[in-house]
Amino acid sequence: MVALTNYQTKLMKKTILALGVVASFVCTTVFFSSTGCSSTPETSDTTKTVNTTTINSSWAVPPYDIIGEKQATADTFSWRTFIAMNWPADPNSCGADTTKTILSGTGPVVWETYLSSDQIFVGAGHQPASWCANANKETAMAHLPTKVQELARKTGINRFIHMNAKSPSPHDLDQASGGPLVDQNGRFVRYEIRVNNDEYNYITQNSLWNKTGQQNFLSAGDSVVFPSGASSYGTQGPIEFKAAWKVMGAGDDTTKFYCIRAIVYNDESGDPSPGPNPVTLGLVGLHISHKTATQRMWVWSTFEHVDNLTHSFYNPASNQLPNQPITGSPDELNPATGQPLHIPTQVTRVNPVVQQDDVGAINKYFQGLLHGSVWANYELIGTQWLQFEDVEPEFLANSVQETYLQGPHPDSVGFDYQPHSTDDYYFHHAEYHPFSPWTSSSCLGCHYKAKLPVSGQHNAADFSFLLGNAQ
Repeated sequence: MVALTNYQTKLMKKTILALGVVASFVCTTVFFSSTGCSSTPETSDTTKTVNTTTINSSWAVPPYDIIGEKQATADTFSWRTFIAMNWPADPNSCGADTTKTILSGTGPVVWETYLSSDQIFVGAGHQPASWCANANKETAMAHLPTKVQELARKTGINRFIHMNAKSPSPHDLDQASGGPLVDQNGRFVRYEIRVNNDEYNYITQNSLWNKTGQQNFLSAGDSVVFPSGASSYGTQGPIEFKAAWKVMGAGDDTTKFYCIRAIVYNDESGDPSPGPNPVTLGLVGLHISHKTATQRMWVWSTFEHVDNLTHSFYNPASNQLPNQPITGSPDELNPATGQPLHIPTQVTRVNPVVQQDDVGAINKYFQGLLHGSVWANYELIGTQWLQFEDVEPEFLANSVQETYLQGPHPDSVGFDYQPHSTDDYYFHHAEYHPFSPWTSSSCLGCHYKAKLPVSGQHNAADFSFLLGNAQ
């Protein structure tokens, strides 16, 4: 028998797996329609059963893990998480309000009641906000610049969105890489990052929210390892949310978006934007990363608004090159006139949405369940996870959160997953540079590079760039 190379073995396994996924998804499609293989969808929590034709309060409980070996199962896990986390919240408990339904399209939703990175990684002389601090408006505003607090009290709006990059400045990864993203109205996309209670507990109980605490943590011989699934820190395992918002303007239909009213500002001094404030923002992208008991490299789910590449960030009449970062001034608006300073970014998708499974059919199913609400206008772009010893899919990018990391050149020069006896996982290759221009984005590949901003023998940040915000 001729010995197979590692590549041939991997290719054969993927071929076999692909055939299995096709067969599985036929079954999945049938059980989505409540006939055939099963009367209920395969869920990631085996104690849970759900109605396959309507959404009720049982959907407000997020899945805890992926139980299965198929991409369709992982994508279902992503959608179930999306629905539960976008359920209308009880601001006093920072959990779902099961007397309401996601079909209302109203907020705040559950993940919006979680603490933002700005409320956790505070400066010297301050402490992270207490959990569910957003229930008290004054407490929620405590970390805001003075000028923003004054505007918030004047307008009654205490929500603020200021980051013009998905990754905060300490990482030098503007909008992942490449600078701000400009919508068709000339406005910058704004970003925010929030974490669930389990991740908050791990960060605060180990004093990882500041550099001194991180240094002491490493000096004691500890390494950052977020809990996998249920632990003393909580029941879900850590979850991070990275949202992208656009300023709603001319030509935008607010009835098609999940919208909020918020204050936006553009610089470190906290000066509000020279344009109108507060503004209406529409959700255009949402990353959800979740470290579970079986997914110690986290599950990476990414969603977009369906109009991103047909209206909000794309003009079919434009002759601009696609996916080009801005040049010139880093400011968004003319300080004297409030008019945009940059032409729109012509955004396209380099790697297709459809990967190993028919995610389009899965999207249609869940969009059908959400029909009549704004949430039906969102789609799953993909779920990246560890499937056996392979990262699947290899490449995954959100068009409004990794606009400038979409290929066409694979970053798999060095995208070499190697299991180790210690149950740790690494990417090894001297030429592995996931943030190089024009490489194809990979959630796992990029986040593997996350480090603490302090020195230490084991200063890896367990796939979370958030810890780099420590002051």
